[in-house]
Amino acid sequence: MNPKYAHLYDKDIPAEISVGLALHLDPDTLEKEGGTYTCTAHLRVTDQHFFVCISVNGDLSRWLPLYTEDGLGRTKITPAEKQGHPKWAAGSSYWHKDQIWEVCSNAVYLAAGRAHDKSRKGSRNTVAAASVPNV
Repeated sequence: MNPKYAHLYDKDIPAEISVGLALHLDPDTLEKEGGTYTCTAHLRVTDQHFFVCISVNGDLSRWLPLYTEDGLGRTKITPAEKQGHPKWAAGSSYWHKDQIWEVCSNAVYLAAGRAHDKSRKGSRNTVAAASVPNV
């Protein structure tokens, strides 16, 4: 991490990773840090996106990238199911069951900093528990 951008990195993120947490993440950083995904490389998200955590097992967690547009096979998460920063909570999001990322907590920390995630301790972006995709 470039010290010039250290203020963008939230040291509290690794300890707060939990099901329903939504962060703005950089997928290139996730992959560079050892993250894996279930789709083919040409179908994975390539730009910074919001991701929602769907499971945690020790230091590894599973995440779904979220899209702003509906599409074939995508499932909607409405604004009523979301809480947090206005950039996150204002609009609908869509997820697809065929792209699940598995990453370590340090990768999430670095990817959130790289993507300038705006949530902070005490005001994290979340998806209501009943609306977290079960995939």
